[in-house]
Formats: sequence, structure tokens, C-alpha cells
Amino acid sequence: MESRLPDFLRLLRESPKGLPVREIAARLGVRRQSVYRLRDKAQSLGVWVETHGENPEVPPGWMRLEAPLEVTVRLTLEEAEALRAAVERMEPLTPLAKRALERLALRTLAAPGKDRQDPVVYTPLADEYPPGLFERAVRAIRERRTCQVTYKNAKGEVKTYRFDPYALIARDPHLYLVGANHNSRRAGHDPVKDLRLDQILDLRLTRERFRKPRFDVRAYAQRRFRAFAGEGAPVRVRVRFSPEKAGFIRRTRRHPTQVVEDLPDGSVVWQVEVPLSEDLVHFILGYGPHATVLEPEELRRRVVAWAKGAVAANEGVLSPEGVTGLD
Repeated sequence: MESRLPDFLRLLRESPKGLPVREIAARLGVRRQSVYRLRDKAQSLGVWVETHGENPEVPPGWMRLEAPLEVTVRLTLEEAEALRAAVERMEPLTPLAKRALERLALRTLAAPGKDRQDPVVYTPLADEYPPGLFERAVRAIRERRTCQVTYKNAKGEVKTYRFDPYALIARDPHLYLVGANHNSRRAGHDPVKDLRLDQILDLRLTRERFRKPRFDVRAYAQRRFRAFAGEGAPVRVRVRFSPEKAGFIRRTRRHPTQVVEDLPDGSVVWQVEVPLSEDLVHFILGYGPHATVLEPEELRRRVVAWAKGAVAANEGVLSPEGVTGLD
């Protein structure tokens, strides 16, 4: 059936106003149900085929390709290179970004005397996504469409539920879809959840549209340190890092509230205002003896507990004679 997809799209391209489903089926020599399967396949690849349910201007029982966006702009060389760099960073995310880059012909804008194919920005770290997932997620956000999501969580459990997408949040090298989980809402819990995009196995747009509540994605992201939700209200966190690691702390902004204070001995005090979370504990432990929690006391206790747990789990496991302590 997928072999008929090019013919299906060609028919629609040749008929900008659309065609009745029955006519598409007749001209392709397939059943009407097969036409809808071809539509689903096209949309999984990021090619949007509208029906009356998505666009009231499409007659009931018809299909048509979404009208292309025609844009004509004049760019300076510097603007074009900046756009090229931005799109190149998106190439691993979606094949449509690569196609847009080619259509914009920005690859021909390299400086004279240099290899025109050399990328301005190279992103080796990139998650893999099912074809068309990014485009469907963006469309659902723009159109405020409830989705049916099949998701594989960190424990490997696969669950399916309805989800109202609000925004995408980039936390290198991952993208997270933030929105309302209908199951959590029915259970009386906070419905706002993060879904890591590469762990979404399937995302289908329904005809249901949701009313987006007042949601400030910047404020939402600021209440977290890295990906996982914290506990309670934000608190002031102060950690001293040794002179050996001070440079690593200074050069990276890890949170919008971050403040770094230089001390006379070359060490630094790193300060943020975030809820306590496992991510925060893991970040501090990653610096081992070079990080000292100054406040709050509860965070210090958690860091000590995790450190002792790591020692207990690993002490005596390896010896010169081989692996021990695994009875």
C-alpha cells in the first residue's frame, strides 16, 4: 500500500482544490479505507493532508494538500549564514529542515575560497525520532489539538493516553513536549507533564481541540533544574566549587537564576533558586570532592546519603583477583 503514496500525493498536487475520497480511491484503484491509510502515512512523514475535520473549507468527504507557504524575503549574507546555522542544527531533528535548507539554497553561501559543503554548526548529539513526529507535535501545539500519545517511560513501560501539548522545551541534547496529561487530570493530580520527544512511540492528532490555560513556558522551565520536576517551592541553593573546577562552573549557564561569586582562593560559589530534585543532587555529586553544599541543609543531607549509597554499592566489588562481593 505504501507504494501508492507517491501517486496519492501526485493526485493531490495536481488538484490544489482537493478531490473527493471516492474519486481518489477510483483513480488509484484502491478502497476508500486505503486512501485514509495513505493520508496517515503522508502525515507521519510531515506532509499534511487536510480533511473537513481539520479545515472547514475542505468539503466533507474530500482531501487536499495544505496550501504551501509562499515567502519572498531579501537577506544579507550575514543573515543568510545565521539562518543556515540555525537550520543545520535542526537537520538531525527533522528531514523537513534539511529540505528547507536546500530550497533556501543557503549551502551556496559559504565564504569565497572555502568548501561550500562545510557546515557552520555540527551537532553530533541528536535523538532519533519517528518520521514526522516533530512536525505533528508542532502542528498540535499551534492548532491546540488534543493528541493520543503512546509513550515509553524511563522504566520501559509503554502507556497510551490523551495529551494536550503546550510547548516544546529544549534541554540539550533532548526535546521535551510539555502539556496536560488527561489521565493525571482525571486522577486529581497536576496534569502538566514533560514527555521526552524521542520516547514518544506514536503521536496522533485527534479532532478535539483544547482551550489552553494560562501557561508561561519560561516560568515553567525556570522552576526546574534540568529535566526532572523538583519538590516544593524554589529555594536558594549555594554550592562551593574548588579552584580546580571553578572554570567549568563559570563558563556554563545552567539555570536562568544562576549567579557565580568568585572567592579569593580561586574557588567559586554557585547559586541558583530551584526546587530540590534528584537532578540537582546528581549534578553536585558529579564533581565529587570538588563540590561542597553550603545551603540548604536538606540538600547537603541528600548529597551525603547518595554518596554513601554509591560507596556501599561499589566498595569491594572489584579486586585484583577479579570480581568479588556479588554473592
